[in-house]
Amino acid sequence: MMTILGLSILFLLLPSHAAAPREPRATEFESVMATLAEAWSKQDTKLALSSFTADALYIQPPDLQMYRGTAELEKLFAALRPGTFMKFHNLAFDAGTQVGFGEFSFGRAGAAKADHGVVVVTLRGGRISLWREYFQAGPSSFSDFVKVEGKTWKWTVTDLQ
Repeated sequence: MMTILGLSILFLLLPSHAAAPREPRATEFESVMATLAEAWSKQDTKLALSSFTADALYIQPPDLQMYRGTAELEKLFAALRPGTFMKFHNLAFDAGTQVGFGEFSFGRAGAAKADHGVVVVTLRGGRISLWREYFQAGPSSFSDFVKVEGKTWKWTVTDLQ
């Protein structure tokens, strides 16, 4: 019969669950997103693909674009022209669900307009397995895009009734 002391010693000798693969934390999510922004901005297809799982799904709902897996994503990244930039402004990550999001700007250096939006990302094994992107065209500058003053707003809550 095993005593409490014997069970305690046995428990200490067993491999701990800490040895199991650890889920990425917010700093690792930020690193994945920074690598991807760098790859996009340098038109480095190989580096961009390294941020995604082999079976990743990249979508722009409701029905703009969809890419399945790195073979299709390779075509997306290979089509980027020099001068293309991607920048993330605000990132947040929930380590428990492995879901993060970020505001971004995407466009061409020196252009008057750029796309700004939000991407919702699910990680698996420290790489992107699902990318959902929502965006709106606007001025190239993110600060001009999000400012409140000096704009003519197009709708109010009364328009929803």
